[in-house]
Amino acid sequence: MRRFALIFVLSLVSPSLYAQTLTLTSYFYDTVITGLSVPTVMANIGPDEFLICEKNTGRVKHYKNYVFQGNAIDLAVSNSSERGLLGICLDPNFATNGGVYLYYSKAVVDGGTWEDNRVERFIWNGSTLTFDKTIIVFPFDATQNNGPNHDGGIIKFGPDGKLYVMTGDLNRGRFTNPRIEQNTSTSAIAGVGAIYRLNPDGTIPSDNPFFSQSDPRLQAIFAYGFRNGYGMTFDPLTGRLWATENGPNVYDEVNWFASGANSGWLKIMGPDSRNATYSENGNTSYDAGQLTYLPGAFYQDPVFSWLQPIGVTSIEVLASHKFWSPEKNNVFVADINNGNIYLFTMNSNRDGFVLSGGLADKVADTLSERNESRVGSSWGGVSDFVIAEDGYLYVVSLGFGNVYRIRPYNDKVLAKAFSIIEGSLKSGGIFQLNESDNDFMNISGRAERGNVIAGQIELESKAPPSTTKTLKELHFILETHVTGTMGEKIELWNYQTQNWEAVSSGTAGANDKVTDAVITSNIERFIQSSDREIRARITWTRIA
Repeated sequence: MRRFALIFVLSLVSPSLYAQTLTLTSYFYDTVITGLSVPTVMANIGPDEFLICEKNTGRVKHYKNYVFQGNAIDLAVSNSSERGLLGICLDPNFATNGGVYLYYSKAVVDGGTWEDNRVERFIWNGSTLTFDKTIIVFPFDATQNNGPNHDGGIIKFGPDGKLYVMTGDLNRGRFTNPRIEQNTSTSAIAGVGAIYRLNPDGTIPSDNPFFSQSDPRLQAIFAYGFRNGYGMTFDPLTGRLWATENGPNVYDEVNWFASGANSGWLKIMGPDSRNATYSENGNTSYDAGQLTYLPGAFYQDPVFSWLQPIGVTSIEVLASHKFWSPEKNNVFVADINNGNIYLFTMNSNRDGFVLSGGLADKVADTLSERNESRVGSSWGGVSDFVIAEDGYLYVVSLGFGNVYRIRPYNDKVLAKAFSIIEGSLKSGGIFQLNESDNDFMNISGRAERGNVIAGQIELESKAPPSTTKTLKELHFILETHVTGTMGEKIELWNYQTQNWEAVSSGTAGANDKVTDAVITSNIERFIQSSDREIRARITWTRIA
């Protein structure tokens, strides 16, 4: 039996200087897309292929290999203030059904009179998006305020396969016209100011926290008391929903929401104990006991707050093989006011951040406390983070109209495909080749001795994208555990000679063995220039 995990590591040197700063010394960034007009969000639809939304034009732009291919669709949007094309996400079964969801402010023409905010489903055919169905509408209401601020717009599918829709309060629910979702009424409904949870077809799941309510506007709610926000993500390690919330003149927030949460707006922003006062709450100090609780609802303090609002936007968990400790599986947060990026370390329960000193109270009260978490500046107002299928973090700059890609200097690439030349697969697959852990691929092979090949496997991957930086080293890292004692040879395909070239040979046995084959010269011979392909072969021969 042979069990192994595979990674490639490539080191890069000679960093270039850019206008932005990124103080994480293990990472750099490059600019991959430019010339966008007020981009808001993007979706990764294939290898180096993206759909990018523009707020004011209503266009969804299609890029492949970072080159503009055309407009996938051009929606008529109301674009005054915070309205426009604001959200995009892919159906969980996008690969087979082509479903793409868009959140936008509907109008007859761009810049026209606002009709409603809505989420609609479209079908991707490889070049354009075609309307399929309307999922949810947040309509004009003559009895209430209708914005144009606090439109939210971020939409995501959760690990439960449900669609989560974030919408702000559209300036509704003030004390002069009170509403449940803004904690100012016990009976009247705003129809906005919440995170909604829907089935992919727009119907309401029966396990929603307020499904027993008679009004579908309440039945669809997952969490409420929400002023406005532009960031939402699911922690892949726990499934928790994390979201950012924009305050008025005090207290932007980072929260995680369980089903039935009441975030406190408009009576409370920031920690309940801070007793924040501002014009919207009548400059009155409220506490959590004075909120409006639907049956089963509960209040929870924010995980972190900024006393002076930063215009907090996107949030993303860095759960990718491209990120290394201490950043891996921790949290990036961005803002629009300053163009900053912040890094927060999750606690062991992954329900809060590791904070100390002046931040131990979970509030950045001063500029210096705010900057303790800052790892990037001058990014032009970040509107979206996306971890693409290549594992890199893509950053959408609304202010600069660009998309950037954050990459590690020590860049790990994983096996994309494998084939067993000799032997048979007993358990595991491509995912068991990703990390050094106790989850291995298992292969059985021939038992003959005397330098007879007992097992052999070939692997395919891709080197990191080409860059102005210089490739310094290539490491092929292999972890094995075998029955008996075997000879073990690692070969890489030399694209210059068109032959296999041995880069390591030795023995493997019953104890886990890690081999690090290091190549420091003429690295490009192992990388196909046209598509960055790398091929490897591991051969085992029984010697005892």
